[in-house]
Order: sequence, then C-alpha cells, then structure tokens
Amino acid sequence: MTAAAKVVIVGSGIIGASTALACQDLGAEVIVVDQGPLGGVASANSFGWINASFAETQAYFDLRKAALESFRSLGQRLELQAHVSWPGTLWWEDAGQDFEAQFASLTARGYGARRLDHDEIAALEPNLRACPAHALFTPMEGAAQAQSVAQSLLAHVAQRGGRLCPKQAVKAVHPSSGGGHIVQTSAGDLPCDFVILATGAAACRGLAGVEWSLPMANKRGMILQTRPVQTRIHHILMTPDVHFRQNPDGSLVAGEIFSGDLDPSEDAPALADTVIARICQKLRGQPDVQLAEVKLGERPVPLDGLPVVGAVPGAPGVFLAVMHSGVTLGPLIGQLLAQEILQGSPSPLLSSFRASRFAQA
Repeated sequence: MTAAAKVVIVGSGIIGASTALACQDLGAEVIVVDQGPLGGVASANSFGWINASFAETQAYFDLRKAALESFRSLGQRLELQAHVSWPGTLWWEDAGQDFEAQFASLTARGYGARRLDHDEIAALEPNLRACPAHALFTPMEGAAQAQSVAQSLLAHVAQRGGRLCPKQAVKAVHPSSGGGHIVQTSAGDLPCDFVILATGAAACRGLAGVEWSLPMANKRGMILQTRPVQTRIHHILMTPDVHFRQNPDGSLVAGEIFSGDLDPSEDAPALADTVIARICQKLRGQPDVQLAEVKLGERPVPLDGLPVVGAVPGAPGVFLAVMHSGVTLGPLIGQLLAQEILQGSPSPLLSSFRASRFAQA
C-alpha cells in the first residue's frame, strides 16, 4: 500500500482550511499550522461577499464564476447554513455611464444580472427608506462569515484525523535529506511531502529556506459588525457610501468601501460612527443600530491584484495560494490546488494566475 502524502498547510483562514479539506478528501495526511488562532486573520476581517461581479480579465471572471458553484456545493455538504447565505446583491455603487458599463460587462459575460427600477427595488427591500432609481440585481451571489466557515472546515478536518496547530509560528522550510521537506515551527519540526503557503498578507515577507517572496500591494481596510437588529434587509447592498449585509442572527456587517485603502491617519472610531449613521439613514423606522465590533485589518493583494496559485518558483514541493478574493475563491482554489499537487492535474482555470508571472529581482 502506498503511504499517504503528508501535506503541511501554513495558514488557517478560508483558503488554508479549504485546501486542507480538499487534500484530505484526496487521501493526504494534513497538518494546518497558524501563528495565531484558527480561522485566519484576513478571514476574520472580511466583508464576506461571494461574487463574480468584478473581474479585471475574462480568466479571472471564469475562475470566480466557477467558484460560486464550488462554494454552494461545499455549503450543502457540510451544512454551513448558519455561516453562509445566498441572498443575492443589489448594486448601485456607481451611476450614469459607470453603471451602464458594469451592466453591459456582466450581460456580455452571461452573468445573469438584472437591471431593476425604483419600484422593483422597493418591493425587494421594503425597509429601505429611499430606493435608487436603478440597481443591478445579481441573484446568484452570497455572503459568508468567513472565519466561522474556516473554523467549520477545520473542525471537519480534525474529526477525520487531520492535525491542527494554532499559535505556532513557522520559522523556515527546508528540504529533507530523505526527500520532502521539514517545516520548522516554534513547537518543533514537521516532516512532510508538500508545503502549501496560505499566509495572506504575510506572503510578502517570504520564509527562510524559500528563496522567493511574493510582491504585494496589501490594503488596509475596516469592517464593522453591529449587534442584532430587528429591521431586516434581504440582500447584500452595495451603495455609493456604504456596503452592508445582514447575518442570519440579525447582526449587520458593513464596510465604507469595498476595494479601497484605508488611510492610516484615519480616525477609525469616528469613521465607524459615520458608517453606522449612513446605514441608519438608509433604513426605515430609525432602527437602533449599535456597533459591536470594529475590525481593522490588512487585505492580502498581490501586486497586480490577481490571485497567485501554484508552485513557488525555485522551491520544488512548495506551493502558494494568496489572493484578495479569498472568500469567494477559497473552496474552489482548495480543490484545484489539491488536484494539482496530489493527482498531477493542473487546472486550465489557474493558468493565468501562476507565481512565475512575477520576475524576481
């Protein structure tokens, strides 16, 4: 009998957790290591929008669109209804020519976006105080509490014999004299056949023993979570001055801008109050929206804004999975990377997103 491949995944956010599950599905022994608590840093600070609405290239759109179905399938398999919902999105962040261009782009790609007028929006969201004249409705989109999803996946991995190692810093990765690798951690050495780095924003700092680091343009962001409110919204709402959605427990999750970079000098508490006020202005009945948590974090963004997935240049047996759109892509990336590593089956969906596109200085 052939011994099972041993895989160490560094990083326990939704990408690392998804990859661990997919590798285990293919018969590998998996160990997940994280320098912090399980669930990841970026996943904990994510807005959680599952979508393919914005993609700079056709290849990126194809990847994101395929990821929607992967996420749905995973949610059904592991019964993630408490952490994942599929309400669809109402988007009117832009107006005029920009609005029309977005509608035309989605229509041309066959994404199924619908253009709604004021009355149609009001029928879908009766608790909106002032509906826009037009919005784009993308009913196939969803939302996830990404850290909770990652933790659920990791619990499933552990139940099937996977090893979870929180609060263990990875110091280095070195080739083993007997083949494979040794992952040196603050708690000891982990021998393995393959190493997968799902380290998010930290990928730019490299790792001892791996003579390569990923060029990054990470962005700071702020996500707010409120206490549960009785007023219900039924979709993910992407408006010009605030993006917000509602969790199954009634709490609201909000961000000022989806892809922007938060000024380090910004007064975060004051901005949080402003965002809460914007939400209140949009809802009927003057709901009592109370802030529960302000999450400030660093969004992992490779230098060109696109995902980086696959072999690390010059480091055989070491692989990388880093991207800004980790919530949307996590389950699919995990499956594709596991198939590539353990079955030797690279997916055409990943051909445009290899690390080799960055020339190392």
